[in-house]
Amino acid sequence: MQRKHYKKGKLIADLFAEDLAVMHNLPETPFEIGRYEKVKADKYAKVRFDNKQYSTSPIFAGKQLWIRATAQEIIVMDEDWHEVIRHQRLYGKKQEAMNWVPYLQLMAKRPTALKYTTFFHQLPEILQEYFAQCYYPQKKASLNILRKMVEETDLETATSAFEQALDQGVSDPDSIWLTFYRMNNPTIELPELTLKESTPQLPAFTTDTALYDLLLMKGAVSCKK
Repeated sequence: MQRKHYKKGKLIADLFAEDLAVMHNLPETPFEIGRYEKVKADKYAKVRFDNKQYSTSPIFAGKQLWIRATAQEIIVMDEDWHEVIRHQRLYGKKQEAMNWVPYLQLMAKRPTALKYTTFFHQLPEILQEYFAQCYYPQKKASLNILRKMVEETDLETATSAFEQALDQGVSDPDSIWLTFYRMNNPTIELPELTLKESTPQLPAFTTDTALYDLLLMKGAVSCKK
């Protein structure tokens, strides 16, 4: 900056200051760069753009939607230009971006209609079998838990938690959630507890089962009398 310009003979720093003096401020509203395209959602409420499929929400099945595609994202909007959902843009062949959360949110409100929805048969088989056997309260709670799992991780991880819990013989929503939490959170290593020398030593405790046998024998004698 302290060198003279090879042609103008002034310091580069002075020329730069002259440029700054006549520069305009940057626009307050950034210019949105993207490609807009109107699409129609299929019966699964998915839209197709650039030969890729992107999920929306069950309420938009068969409806007209707008897509704003940038280099990094696909933003799906309704006909009033309100954002519905956004996905990371896919590149490659025959790819699909699926966000299960909107579908699970809707089904948690109407669990009895779950098996009649088109998207139900897209769930992993183990989840289909589980929900088919659930009664209304358990199905509602389990759908909410599944949605929460998917929000925190993904459908594959959530399915693994259901599978592991069912293999252990538990199927209630709380146990499934605890299984998921244990799988996705590190075990806390507690330091070994050391006792002070002043801590009194307790004698070992043993149970004499013969006393219980004697009690039962006396009870049997009383019954006979």
